[in-house]
Amino acid sequence: MSIAKKTYFQKISKKEDIATTTAVAFTINHIGAVFLPIFLGYLWILEPEKVFFFASGLAILPLFFSFMVPSNPSLNNPTVFSKN
Repeated sequence: MSIAKKTYFQKISKKEDIATTTAVAFTINHIGAVFLPIFLGYLWILEPEKVFFFASGLAILPLFFSFMVPSNPSLNNPTVFSKN
């Protein structure tokens, strides 16, 4: 996911959008860092084995997102789902 983010900043995003995009990414990461431990702690109390399944899903999710980055990214071609 880190490679995909760097590619986005270097090849796809506009220079004036980097600060706002970074701020939003930081905020989303912070929300996850606050609420995931609460949720997973509660889940651990109820059914501990489901914590590992959930964490495995969270680990695999960025892999699928990284496949959305096209081989030749540009401002007009930001994802593999965009029209060329």
